[in-house]
Amino acid sequence: MTLFLHLARRALVAFAGSLAAVVALFLVVDFAENASAFSGPGWVRAALELYANRAAAVAYQTAPAAMLLAAAVTASGLRRTREYTALRALGLGPWRVALPVLAVAALVAAGLGWMADAVVVDATARADEIMATRFHRAGGFQRSREPKRWFRGRDGRRIYHLRGVGGEGGFERVTILEVTPAFRLARRIDAARMAPGPVAGEWILSEVAERSFAADGAVQTAAFASRTYRFDEPPGAFAVRPGRPAEMRRAVLREQAALRRTLGLPAHDFELEWQNRLSYPLAGLPAALVALGLALRRERKGHLTASLLEAVGVSLVFWALQGVCWSLGASGRLPPAAAAWAPDALLLAAGALAMRRYA
Repeated sequence: MTLFLHLARRALVAFAGSLAAVVALFLVVDFAENASAFSGPGWVRAALELYANRAAAVAYQTAPAAMLLAAAVTASGLRRTREYTALRALGLGPWRVALPVLAVAALVAAGLGWMADAVVVDATARADEIMATRFHRAGGFQRSREPKRWFRGRDGRRIYHLRGVGGEGGFERVTILEVTPAFRLARRIDAARMAPGPVAGEWILSEVAERSFAADGAVQTAAFASRTYRFDEPPGAFAVRPGRPAEMRRAVLREQAALRRTLGLPAHDFELEWQNRLSYPLAGLPAALVALGLALRRERKGHLTASLLEAVGVSLVFWALQGVCWSLGASGRLPPAAAAWAPDALLLAAGALAMRRYA
């Protein structure tokens, strides 16, 4: 237990130092890049708030890489001081070093899992808002918050264009297109307002203009001050939230993914982000295992410099795998669960192999 706590303490200190250095470097580079935009009354306070929020987001994004570096530094330190040689002479194998480091990695993963919903989601949204409203560098901020306007019914027969949100679950400036199984327009309904009726499935439309299109091309037009229609979609079916998946909590992601599937909208990004909230924090465990396998291998040359190079190399491989799998998952070519967990699984297999063959 004394050895376990000693190694865990060293790994934790190395992780904290690595994470602080990476976050500080990013913030300095980002500030230099955006310094020209920071002006006007109170810009110092706004910039401090901006970078406080960005620091939380960057810490979450780089924590697995920092854990990888911490594992490599811890193992290299043991070799540099000949402590690892003494452990092997006593018959203690590499797992006596690996288990405390992996325990720290598991603790970090648990903290990141909590941090993603409790801190990072709000911090990311707040940082984007400050850049857009205070320093006028919006990027996709405004576009990502525009309400969803187009919806497809669950049976595919109706397409809804809801231009504005009204009170009591209603909508304004509405267009409803009804299509045939061959996707030919059969009817178009335009209304100034649409509100849910007293009976489930009923909607009351006001100032209605209805056009029916026959197969021979004939068009019939009718106008109504108010008319009740029966649609299959309840009011909640149009509750698609604006914003990027990265700015939503896991419970909201699951809800929005189910809703989008019901409405025939793409949901891959939301399902992938939901899975990634679990897989990404845990990436520090297989990454640390790979680092330990490399740092404890026989006949290894170098210590701290070698650890840095190995950590950078493994990080690049992991992020390349994650980028490829994310693209395949977002495009629908790979199931979201497989796309999120494949990099972790490959890294875990590589780490186990390295520990078995080389340590």
